[in-house]
Amino acid sequence: MATSLSGLDSVKHLINSDASVERPSRWSDTNIERPALILTPNTEQDVQAALQVAKTNNLTVVASGGGHGTFVTVSPQTLYLDMKEFKTIDLNKEKGTVRVGGGVVTGELSKALAKEGYYTPLPNSNAVGVVGCVIGGGNTPLNGLHGWMADVVVSFRLVTVGGDILEVSSSSTGKELALFNALCGAGHGLAIITSIETSAYPIADLNMAEGKVWTRSLVFPVSAIDTAAQLFLDLLRPPPAASITLLGMRSPPGTPAAGAPIIVLGYSYFGPAEEAEKHATLLFQEDVVSKAVMANTLFVPMENINDKLDPLNTHGGHKAIASCRLEKTNIEAIKNAFQLWLSVTTKYPDSQKSPLALSSLNSTKPTELGQGHPGSVKFVEGRNRDISAQIVTICEKEETMAALTGFMDDTVAELRKGDPESVPRSFPNNLRFGINLEEMFDEERLAELREVKKLWDAEGLFWSPFEV
Repeated sequence: MATSLSGLDSVKHLINSDASVERPSRWSDTNIERPALILTPNTEQDVQAALQVAKTNNLTVVASGGGHGTFVTVSPQTLYLDMKEFKTIDLNKEKGTVRVGGGVVTGELSKALAKEGYYTPLPNSNAVGVVGCVIGGGNTPLNGLHGWMADVVVSFRLVTVGGDILEVSSSSTGKELALFNALCGAGHGLAIITSIETSAYPIADLNMAEGKVWTRSLVFPVSAIDTAAQLFLDLLRPPPAASITLLGMRSPPGTPAAGAPIIVLGYSYFGPAEEAEKHATLLFQEDVVSKAVMANTLFVPMENINDKLDPLNTHGGHKAIASCRLEKTNIEAIKNAFQLWLSVTTKYPDSQKSPLALSSLNSTKPTELGQGHPGSVKFVEGRNRDISAQIVTICEKEETMAALTGFMDDTVAELRKGDPESVPRSFPNNLRFGINLEEMFDEERLAELREVKKLWDAEGLFWSPFEV
């Protein structure tokens, strides 16, 4: 279609002749068609030129950092802006900040900072775009210590729909402050972000043994779901430095029981090992360990904490994420959710890479950070909820994904039965097609967000999950 577009002279050097008429490579192929044009800008001036081409040809702009947003739609009316050349990682130790380009993915940032003895809160993946994480809230294992990624971001550098280059921060005023707040948690479709400045911290300040994260893992057969679920419940309300995960998965290739369903209880502690052992004593009790098929304690370098999940990062196929955030849960809700996961991954063999994860973090710090004065509140809700659940569906066939939609709905419904008094909440990083947006924000906040969209993109040039 590129040949039928007009005004391409200013961007022809940004067109990859091999890729410009193909589907972009993304983590999920669901609802990803061949776009009108794929451009790979190198500079902010290239971004300005790309936006002009989109306006001239009445195209909708989709910007991609890591390509992991499973809720993004790409159509023949899309100008796909691949930000992969924006790879700046500039650490300022004096300020305690790092400038991160719009094409940097989480593993790149984690490893670059660790070489300098620093870290910043990042999610449980090496392959997602840093900017995409922030504008969707940014839930990480370090929430208990620092709050969400949206809480620690300092500023955004961006290109507006009108082609202006701006830097917005919490010190901005008026409509620029409103834009900054919206970018912190609900920032899809407001501007093209070329870089962010976010907080960075010395690893040494965590007082970890040899600068490594203390981890304890117990692997159970599915027949021990009662033990694993009760352990998770007994460990709830962990200390701020801890992250707990209860994971349903299939034993990976190369293991003795490859493909067999297992349940993994994981405990990570971003602090002194002696504190970790004190808080996680339950994970060493003989009556618990005897029911596990494997138990280990490892010290993992900060930059390698997500490496074990790299097999899940392969592009292609069909994927979706459903999630919910809970104040509480119970053993019945957990067992019912895991039974649904076991049944569906047995029924559909091409979905066996799909994990189900419940995680728990201390919500005290995020709650405190959310108590800003009017006009400075970021778009992160449900801050007081310690528990998050994620259903990540991964399959090869489109028809399987259609069948898994009901599974995701049913699993979320079962988990919410354990927390019936709470208003349903998820967060924008885990949007999915057809979801009720009031699961992200209440009506008042959605109305506020739509006003920001009208201020900064009234014509809807940028793709957005939040309608104008």
